[in-house]
Amino acid sequence: MIEEQLWRYRQNAFTDDDITGCTGLTVRAWRELIKLRAVHTLAETRGRGRVRLCDASVFKRAAVIAALNKVGFSLAVSGQIAFYVPFHTVLYEIIDPIRILFPPNGIMDRKRGLYPRVRRPRVHWFETNRPAEADPKTDWLIDIYDNRFVGIRYQVEDKPVIFGDLREEPTVFVAWLPLHAQAQFSRCAVADIARERLPSPGRWVTFVADWEDPVKWTKELADLGYQFEKRPQEGDPLHAVAESGARNPVTLTTINISLAIRKALRRYLDLEPAASAPTSGALT
Repeated sequence: MIEEQLWRYRQNAFTDDDITGCTGLTVRAWRELIKLRAVHTLAETRGRGRVRLCDASVFKRAAVIAALNKVGFSLAVSGQIAFYVPFHTVLYEIIDPIRILFPPNGIMDRKRGLYPRVRRPRVHWFETNRPAEADPKTDWLIDIYDNRFVGIRYQVEDKPVIFGDLREEPTVFVAWLPLHAQAQFSRCAVADIARERLPSPGRWVTFVADWEDPVKWTKELADLGYQFEKRPQEGDPLHAVAESGARNPVTLTTINISLAIRKALRRYLDLEPAASAPTSGALT
């Protein structure tokens, strides 16, 4: 069964049912995210019974949004935070059954349409005989300090990197650019796996360089209604307040976005039962 699902996964076309069944988003919430343009679907067939599709990156982003929404953030804010997570494109590339279970330069078995499996995968994310579980060496954690400052840790023991804050009680997320997290990211386990598994392991460097230049993203961000501010890490008073709050928070909410993605993928591969989304719809 998993071979069939791996073949289907490789087609890179996920339906609405795949999203709702694997991430826990309700149909209503998924439609709202599309309306908000927090996610983008591929071209769809028209008329009765039409099928709307998305790619693997959107599938994984939806899993992150669902995890944020589950702890009480609106769909709009959840989508904004997920959009700005530093280096998320590399995370999505690596938390992937094809990247982990198959060699990067293997010879395809044309009869099955798949490459031969690696004998010993680097990580146990897609094993059939154990459930999804936290992995302190590879998990990325989003931390919300005092319901205001939003940070990320690329390893459990890392200090958080604050990449934005919540405002207006909190109905708006404002990202802080440029990013300054390369040092922590480059030494994390996901970066190590990327160097081994990606055909062009340095390609995230270009993405990061572009992302740190807000001018290149101004039009898209304005169209989406997303906000950002230029905030230098040194000498910025809001950075100082955020760092103080992260050291001694009154409240702390932690979301394991890596685990959320892995659980969604395992549900898609039929390694775990489908998610049970609430019939009343997610928070909006």
